[in-house]
This record gives sequence, C-alpha cells and structure tokens, in this order.
Amino acid sequence: MTPTQHAEARAKEPVSRCLIRHLIVPSIYWEAAWPEAEHHVDLLAIDRAGSGDVHIVEIKKKAADALKAVAQVMRIPAQYRWIAFFADTLDPKTKNALLNQRGLYPTEGPGRVGVIEIVRTAADTLGANIIIQAERFPGSLGELAESLKSRSKPDMSFD
Repeated sequence: MTPTQHAEARAKEPVSRCLIRHLIVPSIYWEAAWPEAEHHVDLLAIDRAGSGDVHIVEIKKKAADALKAVAQVMRIPAQYRWIAFFADTLDPKTKNALLNQRGLYPTEGPGRVGVIEIVRTAADTLGANIIIQAERFPGSLGELAESLKSRSKPDMSFD
C-alpha cells in the first residue's frame, strides 16, 4: 500500500464520524459496491438506518485530486455527494476553485457536491469537518439501497 493509499484508507473513519454527526441513524459502508457490484465508492452512508437518503464520498489525499473527482462523483447515483481531502494539501489554486464553487454544481438541475476536509493532529489522529454542505440531488434510490443492505453488512451502523 502506498502512503497515499494508506492515508485515504485511514480517512474513512474520521469522514464516517463526520457524517454520523450530521445524519440520523446512518448505516455506513466502506468500499461499497454501488450502484452495482462492479462499481465501488470509498464511503457510502444510508441515512435513517437504510430507509433514507444515500450519501456517497470520494476520498482523496490531495485537495486538487478531490476536486478533479467531482466529475466522477456527479455520475454516481446518490441524493448527497461529497468529496473529502486532507486540509494540509489545499493549494491556493484549488482553494480558489472551491471558494468559487461553480464546479460543485451539476450542469442542470438541483444539487451541490459537498466538501469535507480531513485534519491531522500533532498526535497523528485524524478528524474531519464539513466545509461546504452538500445539497440534495434528485432521485429515489430506495430499491438500490435495499439491494445493498441485503448483500452487505455496514461497517458502521446504529440501528
């Protein structure tokens, strides 16, 4: 495992905890097969223990790579879509692009990709904070969520 892969893998827990603070009884899956078995997302949360909205997160070590991943995130079915990156990798150009926010919106219709920054303490503990709130994308994904629940056990669950 490369250092970047290791950092991205470690980031799943703090990003999960960040979403837990904002959702109601979520079921959280790491490396989830979504929307079907041959595709995977870094993190998927189904709110209200599986009966609610689907949140997906693409985690990258570098902020610039996370911003580039927005196009990929836009193609994944979910009511809420997020990118996450390590705060210490945010360069001025990427920061300006995030502040501008134009790239976080779809070309048509409602929704906005949310942004989560991952922070590292001096003791190498990771935490995560929402810096741009995701806005709801249209669609009903209840059948896909039930299919995932029937074939996979969540990595973190509160039901």
